[in-house]
Amino acid sequence: MGAPIAALAAVKATMSQLGPKWTAGNVTCVFIEPDGARCDHLRRRLQRLGGETRIQIKVKEKSFEDGIAELRQETPKAFSSDDPLFVFIDPFGATGVPFKVVADILGSDCSEVLINLDADGIARIFRAEDNNYRDEQLTAIFGDGLWRSALQQHESFSRLCRGVLELYKSKLRGIRNVRYVFAFEMRGAKDILNYHLVFASHNPLGLTKMKEAMKTIDQSGGYTFSDGGIGQNLLFRFDDPANFADVLHRTFVGETVGYRELDDFALNETPFVNPKGMLRVLEHQEALLVKSTNPKRRRGDFNEDTLVSVTFLPRKAKTIQSRLFDG
Repeated sequence: MGAPIAALAAVKATMSQLGPKWTAGNVTCVFIEPDGARCDHLRRRLQRLGGETRIQIKVKEKSFEDGIAELRQETPKAFSSDDPLFVFIDPFGATGVPFKVVADILGSDCSEVLINLDADGIARIFRAEDNNYRDEQLTAIFGDGLWRSALQQHESFSRLCRGVLELYKSKLRGIRNVRYVFAFEMRGAKDILNYHLVFASHNPLGLTKMKEAMKTIDQSGGYTFSDGGIGQNLLFRFDDPANFADVLHRTFVGETVGYRELDDFALNETPFVNPKGMLRVLEHQEALLVKSTNPKRRRGDFNEDTLVSVTFLPRKAKTIQSRLFDG
């Protein structure tokens, strides 16, 4: 019951801090829980947090799928208008969240989702070929049968879990106008993977703010963060641009690209909210050719308003050699 209480408390605190500067209007918080006892407990907890007339609270004793369907009938405008819609999906286990429902939620251009993805649990379902419901469950989770060719039985369990995550991210990116998807790996103090939080949005500002929020959490305590698609074991707190400059360079070497493409790459594939730090590292290594409308542009300046394009050059042997000796 911690997530609903924390969400409501955060809304109330933000309204209080902003005071008259709060311009978002009323907020509706809907909590969906299929277990009757948990629902009763949640209602009692939420009653103690009342008192803000601009917040409407609803608790639905239903499955996630049925609860969203009922909510869509009650408030269709929330799923089809410019009203912001944020859905945190936190199931018990790997099943219970059909992808078609997630896709429906993201059908609005102002919608965002944060999903607690049980990649381990999904991988176990995939491995359990004697499970009579296996195909049905996996098809519901991913929305189609692509998992049959995308996931491999012979892979190690850790690689299989990574494959589950990557497939789910690709499915999210396949939804119309969903261009920003990032997976936060939630790891415990001993660097043991606990679960993934997968965020999806239509707007770069949504992912920018989500990353900023994640980085404000005390990372010396219970959790650290890393992205599931980078292909490196770099924790989110180790976000030195030099660590990811090589990833950027390998992706675009030999190409000439605009700032927008680089900005999207940084948001989707690195811990950063823009590529500027990585570009500075690469220009220092003479691995870039920058074209700008500013005739007085200084080295290391990547102003998106004046930058025309960036050409990624093959690294010179001496640059690679010097980096090896410099450590």
